[in-house]
Amino acid sequence: MGSMGGNDRNNDQGGRQRPGRRPATRAAAPTTRVVAALAALALLASGSAPRYARGAMSADLEPAYLLAVVRAAAAARSVLEWMESATERLAPGRLDELVDHARAAHQRPLQEAGRMLAAANPPREMTGFAKHFRATFDHVSAAFENFTAAPSQPFMARIAPLLGAMHHLARAQEGFYVVRHALAPLRGFWDLPGCEVGEPEQPFKSEVATAGLTHMSRGGHHGGFSLYVPETYTPEREWPLIVALHGGSGNGRDFLWTWLREARSLGYLLIAPKSYGDTWSEIDDHGLLEILGWIERYYRLDRRRILLTGLSDGGTYALLYGLAHRDVYRAIAPLCGVLHPANGVIGNLERAQGAPIYLVHGGQDFLFPVHLARFARDTLLGAGAALLYREIDELSHTYPRSENVAILRWFAGI
Repeated sequence: MGSMGGNDRNNDQGGRQRPGRRPATRAAAPTTRVVAALAALALLASGSAPRYARGAMSADLEPAYLLAVVRAAAAARSVLEWMESATERLAPGRLDELVDHARAAHQRPLQEAGRMLAAANPPREMTGFAKHFRATFDHVSAAFENFTAAPSQPFMARIAPLLGAMHHLARAQEGFYVVRHALAPLRGFWDLPGCEVGEPEQPFKSEVATAGLTHMSRGGHHGGFSLYVPETYTPEREWPLIVALHGGSGNGRDFLWTWLREARSLGYLLIAPKSYGDTWSEIDDHGLLEILGWIERYYRLDRRRILLTGLSDGGTYALLYGLAHRDVYRAIAPLCGVLHPANGVIGNLERAQGAPIYLVHGGQDFLFPVHLARFARDTLLGAGAALLYREIDELSHTYPRSENVAILRWFAGI
């Protein structure tokens, strides 16, 4: 296994190198008094709080600012929920309709919340939080603006603002996630319906490992990776793992959010690597094995329960890497990818016998037309793979988030 580090500061006590650790974005944590005031204001704003809830607030905490935060968080959640649904429904013929709905339902509340937030002065003890919250709210606004501006561009030029919208959407989620306990309007956003996650007061933390979000820098044969460890993690048992590969020119830090809710709610470690180059290649095959070795050293990984999945190029290479290493990956779930010709060259079709594969493709995919997925299906079935094929008629070349739970239910049953 290749070295994963770049300098002596990243050596662990055993002399092995590891990638540089960068914790997820941290905001100055609001005090208990501030959190209580925000919660009380959220109830008051909803009209469901008793009058004594006002007792949780103090005059020196600038109620106008706290109320602006609550309203901005509520407006942001509405946009995040809508965009998550809209990106799955993206297709060349539906963009105008999606944008018209967005403007009618979300533009005015989002703009009003932004103006209210800009006009309110945060109390001194919330300076760090206020800066972080404003930057995160601006990501929501940028996601909305990029998405709604796309129809004004020529057809192929629409891709850039749509990808920009998805990038800002991911950064907004990361920013809000690290201050989620202070924001009642976002409560439950990262939990599956009916699956409220009860976080311990003191999540797992050691000298070299921690629960929550972590971003790791480039090293060895990989381009870095983002890691999510559920706050409920305990080293008392082994944990299954999702390895999620982004599409071409994407990155793991953004793609992590396509799976975090399911990992958090159903108890999975989650890795979203960054390809070494613009997209996946042979070198990343080695890089993934290095990353898995690092994870196994610092967390209780169930080596028998690793799911390899990916979107577009990530799906294509998930299938390639997964079949090449049947002893490493228990199952493969490629989404909107193709069957790479190298599978036939390196013997993967012979190794496909009995391989559990959950293959998803869109009937309206304009980049990889659906006949390519049907060819992959027929070839893999002919090779003896234990393949489940899902062709979604209305899906284009975009991530089908609604399939995640079905994929994990399938994975749990094999």
